[in-house]
Amino acid sequence: MNKILTVALGAVLAAGSASAAAADANGSFFINAGVGQAQYHVGHTDGLGYKLDDKDTAGAVRFGYAWKVGNGFDLGVEGGYADLGKLVAKYHAQNEDASIIINEKADVEASGPLLGVNGKYTFANKWFVSARAGWFRSTADASYRYEEIYADAPNYSEYASGDADGNGWYGGVGVGYNFAPNFSLGLNYDNYHGKAKTDLADIGGSIGVYTVTAEFRF
Repeated sequence: MNKILTVALGAVLAAGSASAAAADANGSFFINAGVGQAQYHVGHTDGLGYKLDDKDTAGAVRFGYAWKVGNGFDLGVEGGYADLGKLVAKYHAQNEDASIIINEKADVEASGPLLGVNGKYTFANKWFVSARAGWFRSTADASYRYEEIYADAPNYSEYASGDADGNGWYGGVGVGYNFAPNFSLGLNYDNYHGKAKTDLADIGGSIGVYTVTAEFRF
């Protein structure tokens, strides 16, 4: 995750350094990178004994081209990659004298490429609102560990891991400020609907992500 964000932010800074001129009157290329927090929407585990950590650091990098269509509106296309962090579920139980202890841990990490369209409306010369939507090819990497610890017998454990992918979609909105003709900062909310297909079932889930995003246009 850290390596992906480092490369993404480096690419944004390089693009900004190479582009000292303002965006073309008819449109411009852009590259942006965002860092923030993801929350996996998987329901509640109240009463089941599981401790759920459904929030993690997330990030995305996007690039594309946006056309100026008049009256402050821009319309564009975008491609990129999103890393949505990890969901972790843990379970712990033991009997009264702690002679038998049971531990479970399961985690899943979602990421993948995206391709979509976006729109932006600039008002008061500097402020803007934005929206985007498109295709998200999600990959879910999961692992599961189970162990039984006995005071007077050999311990038992098992471990499994795997990955699955599938076609989903994403959509989001944002607000931001243009500090220069070719540089802006924004606060965005995106919802990624990931899907994964296995031999046993089709699975899916919703992941909401808040990010602070820097964008250069050239």
